[in-house]
Amino acid sequence: MQPKPLLFVFLLPVFFLSACGVGSLYGPAYYDETSLGEGLRRVTFKGGDHPATGELCLLRCSEVTLEEGFSFFEVVDSETGSSIRNVTSSYPFHRHYFHDDPFMEDIPFSAKTIRLLKTKPEDLFVYDAAEIRSSLKRKYEIE
Repeated sequence: MQPKPLLFVFLLPVFFLSACGVGSLYGPAYYDETSLGEGLRRVTFKGGDHPATGELCLLRCSEVTLEEGFSFFEVVDSETGSSIRNVTSSYPFHRHYFHDDPFMEDIPFSAKTIRLLKTKPEDLFVYDAAEIRSSLKRKYEIE
């Protein structure tokens, strides 16, 4: 039957687009960390949607904690917001016409300053890095 190749042509783009999720947004191009001294790190995550951005920043905090050989972290400062940038567009049907419309792109960010801890203190709220990493990777289907 002839419909099979036609069906394949229509399903191929669906297959490729279905892989575009939060997991594809999580990578080194979207986060940054800075050492602020002994046991202090500033972790920033840019991109995605506002609720997910905060959680993906928390995920990166847990990874930084574990990579540094610690088990727990305390968030001592947290900041969220958006960066706005102009995005120019070119219309595909106007080959030699560059259209400079004032399109704006909203890029959410989350930044957290964390204190790395080897043991869980009795008097502070701290995150268990391994538990946070496992939970958020499962939630966002990140390998």
